[in-house]
Amino acid sequence: MLRRALGVAVRRSSSGGWRNEATRASVLEECSALHVSVVAPSNEALRGPLAQSEHQLFQTVLPFVLLLGNHSSGKSSFANLALGRQIQTAGVAPTDDSFTIIAPGPADYDRDGPAVVSDPDLGFEGLRGFGPNLVQHTQLKIRSGLNTTSFMVVDSPGMIDSPGAATWDRGYDFQGAVRWLAERADVILLFFDPDKPGTTGETLSVLTHALAGTDHKLHIILNKADRFERIHDFARAYGALCWNLSKVIPRKDLPRIYTMCVPQPQRGKGIGGMEDLDRSREEVLAQVFDAPSRRLDNAITRLRDSAVTLLMHAKVSGAARRRAIWRRAAVFATSGAGLLAVAAITTAAPFLAVPAVGVLVVAGTHVLHDRHVSQQLRDQTSDRGLEDIYRSTHPHHDDDATATWERRVKHHLKRVLADVDFDASRLPRHPHVLLQNLKRVIDVDVPALRRQSAPVDFQQVRHAGTTRFPPGSTGAAGKL
Repeated sequence: MLRRALGVAVRRSSSGGWRNEATRASVLEECSALHVSVVAPSNEALRGPLAQSEHQLFQTVLPFVLLLGNHSSGKSSFANLALGRQIQTAGVAPTDDSFTIIAPGPADYDRDGPAVVSDPDLGFEGLRGFGPNLVQHTQLKIRSGLNTTSFMVVDSPGMIDSPGAATWDRGYDFQGAVRWLAERADVILLFFDPDKPGTTGETLSVLTHALAGTDHKLHIILNKADRFERIHDFARAYGALCWNLSKVIPRKDLPRIYTMCVPQPQRGKGIGGMEDLDRSREEVLAQVFDAPSRRLDNAITRLRDSAVTLLMHAKVSGAARRRAIWRRAAVFATSGAGLLAVAAITTAAPFLAVPAVGVLVVAGTHVLHDRHVSQQLRDQTSDRGLEDIYRSTHPHHDDDATATWERRVKHHLKRVLADVDFDASRLPRHPHVLLQNLKRVIDVDVPALRRQSAPVDFQQVRHAGTTRFPPGSTGAAGKL
């Protein structure tokens, strides 16, 4: 029933800006095949950091935009503006504690969480894994007459931006649910209220964990900028937000922060420059309405990010394993040399007490050396030690590589090392063919999928860029 209600929207969104539906299906199928044949086996063999859901190509019935932010940051008001109808209740106080899926349809009607997660066609059945409390805090609103028939909007409960809020119990794994939705979303908007431009509590936890690896589709918004009456107040709020973000986003350059406002019937003049706020809002709306065409891009990007993350994990853990093996080998080599020396002395003078003393000395030296190496291995797996290994295996790292390391690889690798008592020599060996397959996905498969899924205009640009002029011709410059 729900599928039939959304059928018109699905058909209208299927073509998007792409060449044809066959191309779209082919690209998605190839992405899924590579996840199954390369990414999942590699992650299992390497004890990699990818969650089980990242092994698969997941797809909801329509592309969707995920709205996140603290209470009173303007998420619901923006959803109403983008969709062209008064759907969500907006207010200064918390008004909604549910994940609300808003979808286009021929008529207005609502469905509760159990109906949503039990419908296999909608694509939200995975939310059942977070328990009945989350299911009861999920709802679907199908509405007619929206500004779009090609995507959905998912409005989320307001995050509690205060110290200690990350430890509050909502009755379900809020961070895990956000992560699940963020992985599947095609556009993510993170709203901040100018009165609370901090990144503490749940916002800090969501930024550092649930939204890790989603930078390509995440847009940060300082909303309600029309409230400022003085430029000084605006500068303080904007600076505070930039400062707080710099502590949780491991990049030299912070991502763009959209400063905007949702139009109000009666609003003051504010700090002036309302045209800039309106222009910024239009840019955000353009990102929202581009969600359908972002679906293929996101599927390919997710494939590449998974392969890059696994390859980084393999390189760092492999280097740590080799260093640990060499240090262990040095202990046995030293002890072996000592025993050979004692054996030689024993052969030359079997009746002297020197051989017995020598054996004791070698044994004692071996024990002390082994303890020293064990301490070195622990130092190697400390934050500083792992950082040294990362920099040695990635000497030309950029901001993206550093973000992948900080958010996705380092902490997981520390947990894996804890499981083997911080002895990297016990980490799994990396088959060469496995690493070659990951490199092939990054260097060959992903570029091929990008070319296959590019809009027709891109094909024309690429063709024009490879035009060859006759010998002796000055090319396009000769026409000027």
